[in-house]
Amino acid sequence: MKALMWKELRENRLKIIVGCVLLSIIGLAVSIAYRFLEGGIPGMGQIPPEYADLIKKLMPDFSNVNAYLYSQWFSKNLQQVGAILAIVLLGSAVAGERELHTAIFLFSRPVSRGMILAAKVIVLFGGLVLAVLVSTGGAVLGALIVGKAPQLAFVLAATLHSVVALLTFSSLATLLSVLVPDRVKAMLFSGGIIIVLSVAGQFKPLRWLNPLALFGSPNLIVSPVPQLVPIVVGVVLSACMLGISYYILQRQEF
Repeated sequence: MKALMWKELRENRLKIIVGCVLLSIIGLAVSIAYRFLEGGIPGMGQIPPEYADLIKKLMPDFSNVNAYLYSQWFSKNLQQVGAILAIVLLGSAVAGERELHTAIFLFSRPVSRGMILAAKVIVLFGGLVLAVLVSTGGAVLGALIVGKAPQLAFVLAATLHSVVALLTFSSLATLLSVLVPDRVKAMLFSGGIIIVLSVAGQFKPLRWLNPLALFGSPNLIVSPVPQLVPIVVGVVLSACMLGISYYILQRQEF
């Protein structure tokens, strides 16, 4: 098991490092931007009132730093860029082995397919969680630099929800990686499903399909307590998709 995990870490460490660095830079930039945007956009007074009102509606909520971080980090940049990282990491987990013709050798070893899949999931999920924690730390550091200290309970609750959401996306990418023998197609299908659900969720009757609405809520700003329903839904969905991935992998021929 250790050898399998080391193999996955060795092959994917660059992706994990790049993901941590990229997300951390974005997190810092988002928080530091608070200082420059809080006072409004320079020259706003010369903009016609109807356009100025529209711009104000599109501006982030600066009422407090928790609201700002929720709207610009946890429910936006972290979710979006984190979803891409999740798809890149897990979309090639099995499909990459098949595409590179290493699956025959790997799955012919005296190790169960379940153990191989578990090693991939543990390492890659762990790399994704690390990226979330490191980059969120960068976002908090950026907020402190500009003199805005977010509430610790809010940061912890929002981070937990973000981790659950991204691990659910990773489970979807894992399932597609098992189903589709081409890693690029597996990534595209995974991303396409998330995008379709997000677009469909913009319509009020289908709002529950939107991953952002499913795994997060603005209620965390005023009541920074982990919400049981989205967390349970995320864990159950992840377990189901990983279980299906294992079932299909057991019956595939390489």
